Amino acid sequence: MNVADRIAAVLSPHLGAHSADAVARHMCAKHGIDEGIAEKKLGDFQEFLRRGLVAFVGADRAAALAADCVQRVREPMAK
Repeated sequence: MNVADRIAAVLSPHLGAHSADAVARHMCAKHGIDEGIAEKKLGDFQEFLRRGLVAFVGADRAAALAADCVQRVREPMAK
């Protein structure tokens, strides 16, 4: 499973499968998010995701989902 797939899996219950997949692929491509990404870039990406999700799920849930997405990106790097 690639980074966009892992992010889409987090977002899918909240945005629907097709929207989550499109958002994840677009955001990963736009921000250069892939395996081995620098930690600083992940922090910026998390904040970008959080801001974008607020309108769909509210501020608290947006922060939690963005953090979960970034954690999913980090998991393979820890191995």
